[in-house]
Amino acid sequence: MALGNEPVRVGDTVVGRVTSGGYGYTVDASIAYAYLPAEHADPGTKITIDLFGARATGTVTPEPLFDPTSARVRTL
Repeated sequence: MALGNEPVRVGDTVVGRVTSGGYGYTVDASIAYAYLPAEHADPGTKITIDLFGARATGTVTPEPLFDPTSARVRTL
């Protein structure tokens, strides 16, 4: 899980840094927010984030991330 300041890469080139991150319980996924140059910010762009010596893959997505039916937040 990204926390902040981790490098964001497109291919082998660092293009930005994570500004904040955490777990999105309503979408059941780890979420990282980052500043990216406009040419790398299109939804669908494949990225990698350096996390503690390993690289995690990700995809630029449009905002907001949400669970429209609230299916993930319901508990018994």
